Amino acid sequence: MKPCDLKAEDIAFFSRKITEEAEYAELSDLEKQECEDALAAAKAFAGAYAGIDIATTEFEDVTYAIKVAAAEMIDNHQISSKYSCQNPLVMQILDMHSTNLLPSAEE
Repeated sequence: MKPCDLKAEDIAFFSRKITEEAEYAELSDLEKQECEDALAAAKAFAGAYAGIDIATTEFEDVTYAIKVAAAEMIDNHQISSKYSCQNPLVMQILDMHSTNLLPSAEE
């Protein structure tokens, strides 16, 4: 699955809010919005961190990194100074595809 194909239902399933796709309709509007917001934020984070266009990328492993990041956003609703580390799995996947950290030909 490509990152552009991810839906809020996928995030609800991955974060264990539901165990079957049909259960998504039973979630409250607030829970559905939470999944949509987490998905949008995780896509934006992945795209900005790696310097890739999430809408056009073919990297299927980035899909998994987005799922992990979105699920973590749902599980951890707040930021604490003692949790200053980033998820190592997400970082390893995104670092493999990162293009914005390399010097360009113009430099």
